[in-house]
Amino acid sequence: MRLIDRIGQRYERLIVVARAPNANATDTNARWHCKCDCGRMVLAYGQDLAKGKVKSCGCLNAERIFKHGQSRTKVYHVWKQIFQRCENPKSGSYENYGARGITVDPSWRDFEIFIADMGECPEGMTIERINNDGPYCKTNCEWATMKVQRNNSRQNRRLKAFGREQTLMQWVEEFNVPWDRVRARLRYGWTIEAALTQPPLYERKH
Repeated sequence: MRLIDRIGQRYERLIVVARAPNANATDTNARWHCKCDCGRMVLAYGQDLAKGKVKSCGCLNAERIFKHGQSRTKVYHVWKQIFQRCENPKSGSYENYGARGITVDPSWRDFEIFIADMGECPEGMTIERINNDGPYCKTNCEWATMKVQRNNSRQNRRLKAFGREQTLMQWVEEFNVPWDRVRARLRYGWTIEAALTQPPLYERKH
């Protein structure tokens, strides 16, 4: 397929300034560095620019969100956190996301497209990537409970105990003990069996 040279072309608030490398070896869609009228740079797929799915660095979207009173909704908070953990090195979660190469679909810079793809956030749920090494995009995301998310977390290693193997979340649910207590004990070198079965110290004094 012939590459369309988009350098110098304007798309809403964006002007294309340079070609960007492909996301990976299997991604054949052309990406472009664009400068927003507000001065910020943004990376976008050419097809998203052509279809009007990416129109600014996010500032146009932010203005609409504020205008329509969506900035206090839970789904807006989830959307903002996705970009924080993937693109802001100062975020406490960046090490496990952006630093690992986890990206966000450029079209999701438009909050309305994110809503159209994912829908409103159901009560008690948060966004979860199906492939933990894959990007935040429509085909790799779903709304999931914190229980599911913890079980899928790369940090939630599987632990052997009593001749079986489960995630830490599954063990604490089976034994009906606090997650934080067991996790702290494991950090201090306890075996998983002891961490699950030994009562708190203040209980053993009686």
